[in-house]
Amino acid sequence: MGTGAAGSGTGDREPEPTRESIRSEFLGRDLPRHLALFYDSIETQLAVCAAFVRWGFDDGRRVLYLYDENEPDEIEAALRAADVDVERRTADGDLRIADAGSVYLDEEFDPDRLIECLEREAHDAVEAGYTGLAVAGENTWCFHTSFSFDHILEFECDFDACVPDLPVRALCQYSLDRFDGESIGKALWTHEYVVYRGRICENPFYVSPEEFRGSVTDQSGAELMLEQTYSLAQARREIRRRRQRIEVLNRTLRHDVRNEVNVILGHLDGALDDDRLDGQDRERIEVARRYAERIAHTSEKARYAEETLSEERSGEVDLARLVDRAAETLSDRRPDAEITTSIDGSWTVIADRHLLRAVEELLENAIGHQDRAPPEVTVSVRRRGDSVEIEVANPGEPIPEDDQRALRRGRETPLSHGHGIGLWMVKWITENSNGSLRFPRADGECRVRIELPSSAIV
Repeated sequence: MGTGAAGSGTGDREPEPTRESIRSEFLGRDLPRHLALFYDSIETQLAVCAAFVRWGFDDGRRVLYLYDENEPDEIEAALRAADVDVERRTADGDLRIADAGSVYLDEEFDPDRLIECLEREAHDAVEAGYTGLAVAGENTWCFHTSFSFDHILEFECDFDACVPDLPVRALCQYSLDRFDGESIGKALWTHEYVVYRGRICENPFYVSPEEFRGSVTDQSGAELMLEQTYSLAQARREIRRRRQRIEVLNRTLRHDVRNEVNVILGHLDGALDDDRLDGQDRERIEVARRYAERIAHTSEKARYAEETLSEERSGEVDLARLVDRAAETLSDRRPDAEITTSIDGSWTVIADRHLLRAVEELLENAIGHQDRAPPEVTVSVRRRGDSVEIEVANPGEPIPEDDQRALRRGRETPLSHGHGIGLWMVKWITENSNGSLRFPRADGECRVRIELPSSAIV
């Protein structure tokens, strides 16, 4: 264990976390059993510890704070700034602030004795009516012992090994200015979650106690590991936020659109029943009704996509039977359409169980986007090279290039976007089947092809 600084890094950083933003990290959280705080300022250290202490009280726990580099009055001031009634909490037995050396270094450093001490403190807390124990320890006490840091980390490993049976949550504190890079790297390996730059981050570098004891891996680059941990946590957080916002917007829009379109359709149907309508007005209302039905249909597709495509469900799919069922369904919906099937061979594949819906969508799209009367569509199944192909073809113009470009990129832009959710559903189902969506070129025809890998053949 060294005393050199881990370094402060280079490049632009986000503003320092505020006391309020740090506290919000802990509010209502189901904290993991073992966290490590890495800090480069006393202000951040005390703000995080105060938030942790508040969390402990809110969770019904007794709190033990083990100090070393900070004086008790500094810790109490930080707790008061976080709206902790230090005097009352101390008098009621909710809070104890103790010298870390008196706990960790009583006679000598002994990991087994420390584990026994934590077990006793946790059981006493439960006996007194608390839900458990929350411990925050300033690890600079390590510099007051002759033991190596590896020996001290044995305590971290032993704590992880036994803590599942203990109602304990622990926050170990590491100063980036006092612990060197090797020590910080090893500390990263022994904590499932870390608090860094005011954020609680899942630690991708954590290893089990058994793996840690058997490792001889170089722990250099500790600051890079911390920055990667922080960046990964930020990315996960942003993904969760966007997903939540999209889900809320999706549900709200679908619900509102469906209800309001139903009202519109009801009024339009009532208007069409009026015998006083002349031919031109009736035609206009019928056009409006067709477009309203399209909106309702799109809303239902969005509902289907959200409710059924969020979870991949694969299974054996008989492609010949699937194509026959899809053709039969569309023939019932559009009896005027001429649907021809061409099945070359008998193929059963492992694919998304919604593949039938994808083929139905392609057939519906092919029938609805051509001027020929009656509409003509061909759907075929064949083996070609390393793929099994399902292809839907109809006379007319190909899928617009903007639609194809958006589907290839996997996202829409103002200059490259599709005209509905149908082809997106086909793309998602195809990708869930480990396949690819293609748009072969052919004169005078629109073709869309689902290519499934031959490795999927049963």
